[in-house]
Amino acid sequence: MVWSTPRLVGVCAAALALAGLGTALASEQWGGLVPCPLCLWERWPYRVAIAVGVLAIALPRKPVFWLLGIVVLASVGLGATHVGVELGLWPSPLPMCSAPK
Repeated sequence: MVWSTPRLVGVCAAALALAGLGTALASEQWGGLVPCPLCLWERWPYRVAIAVGVLAIALPRKPVFWLLGIVVLASVGLGATHVGVELGLWPSPLPMCSAPK
């Protein structure tokens, strides 16, 4: 298997998404943080990015990278929503999650 730039992008995407999930789990286990429902929703794009990254390693084609871009946009959208809830800019879309007062 030749390591071309598309395959390298797939490796980097999967590794960075895995590092993000690992950081979240470590903050729970060793930091004592309890995730809210929005935190748990924010982890889904990371899981999908790992799968898409592995797919990009196997099939380095443009549609796979478009899918990776969509996953990144979904992650940004969820993150922005969570920040807005934490700052009190808007109510949470999930009834179980609210900003500390």
